[in-house]
Amino acid sequence: MPLLNLARARLALLLAVSFVVSSAWAQSNDAGARRGFIYEIRKGSQVSLLMGTIHVGRPEFYPLPAAQMGRIEGMDAIVLEADVTDSSRALAATQKYAVYATGEPGLDTRISAELKARIEALAARNQLEVTPLWRMKPWMLGNVLALFEAAQAGYMPALSVEAYLIRVAKQGGKPILELESIEGQFELFDRASFATQVAFLEDAVKAVETNAARREINRIAQAWETGDSRALEKLLAEMRAQNSVGARFTVDTILLGRHPAMVRRIEALMAEGRSYVFAVGSLHLPGPDGLVALLRARGFIVTPL
Repeated sequence: MPLLNLARARLALLLAVSFVVSSAWAQSNDAGARRGFIYEIRKGSQVSLLMGTIHVGRPEFYPLPAAQMGRIEGMDAIVLEADVTDSSRALAATQKYAVYATGEPGLDTRISAELKARIEALAARNQLEVTPLWRMKPWMLGNVLALFEAAQAGYMPALSVEAYLIRVAKQGGKPILELESIEGQFELFDRASFATQVAFLEDAVKAVETNAARREINRIAQAWETGDSRALEKLLAEMRAQNSVGARFTVDTILLGRHPAMVRRIEALMAEGRSYVFAVGSLHLPGPDGLVALLRARGFIVTPL
């Protein structure tokens, strides 16, 4: 598959730019018991919502409960971790940060024979063409393998909470803003040393080999569906207890390391006087270093809804 087509296909999966599932969202009506995680955040006269999302989903997740939708629709704007609606910008970020340029040696020449063989075995098991995978940098391949496992388990990025909120925003004429950016998120992965990126990939490969990836996405989805904050906290605690290089990178850099900047961005936006839905992955919310605790430390009143 040519690199450009590979990138476009991957973006369709990773960034949920297709909304062909809108009819499924509209028709589903078994969402009353599924509430996810949503908080009112208040500081003085400033009021917004903080919403924990899941980056993949199933049709039966939607529509969201009417009480949630009433609050969401009353906000002035939707703020995502990154705006995934600009496919050309996302493609440019992918080509800049996530794949090796044409003519450069591929990943298969940069990793051990043992890891290469394991990736080839996974590709064969799932009837994937392996050649395009070698154009990806280690961190990107690790993410793609994880998302492929989610898709195999029935969870699709095009049915993510973010995709649903984008649809709500467009229907209501609301602006879509960013806490971070696609480029910033990709650069965060790409700044990691090659050894750390390979460790991240090795963890992803092992998770697929052992079915741990599917178990984890099922746990996150179940916690989100039922609004089970204790289950979410338990999963985060287990992640924090892992000591591998890849796990420490995931928790310390990709998860917790982003929180101070997110809090500053939330404060800055709310100081402008408008109301927002701040939508972030649910694992960003709990724990002493989570967004809920950090916002409270900054003087916000954070109330679960």
